[in-house]
Amino acid sequence: PGLEALRRATWTQTVKPQMLCDELQGRLLAALSQMIAPQRVLELGTFTGYATACLSEGLLPEGVVDTVDVDDELHLLQDEHWTMIGCQSRLHRYTGKAKEVLASDALFSDDDRPYDLVFIDADKEHQQWYVDWAIEHVRDGGWIVVDNVLWWGEVLRVASGASADPNAQRIHALNAYMKGHPSLDNLLLPLRDGLHVARRRPRR
Repeated sequence: PGLEALRRATWTQTVKPQMLCDELQGRLLAALSQMIAPQRVLELGTFTGYATACLSEGLLPEGVVDTVDVDDELHLLQDEHWTMIGCQSRLHRYTGKAKEVLASDALFSDDDRPYDLVFIDADKEHQQWYVDWAIEHVRDGGWIVVDNVLWWGEVLRVASGASADPNAQRIHALNAYMKGHPSLDNLLLPLRDGLHVARRRPRR
């Protein structure tokens, strides 16, 4: 019921509710969290906090989700529904541009554990930078999940030479980069707008 209420509030109270992940994607993120049983999760791109709550479902008792977003105007909506869902005490919110927050090392000021799971749903301009950062800051065998990797089908049109959309071109290049990266085992899931799910291979 709490997640349902958060979905309704997002669609009735925000300007771009289509940024919300749908129920299937939310259930997949929750399932990944439950399978991994993480101590630390990082989310880049909080929006109204629906995916954040889903990612918290499999946390170990001492586990936390760190979530980063530039928009502070949604904090009241997030807090109201995170409290209703019962996950607020497990969530640490950071406000600012994702790249600046990551570069500041603020995420490791009180906790030096590597991340078990990083979910990337922030600006598309710096996605490869975020992936590279995640590769260095997830544990061996940890997971990196990138959202919007099909860009509503536009990525497929870029691949066929039928589109010059700049965001789609960047995402297409990111998919190829992740596919060929020596540190990743990965799978692109055609769920909603596409999820790239990658496992961090053990370091030698």
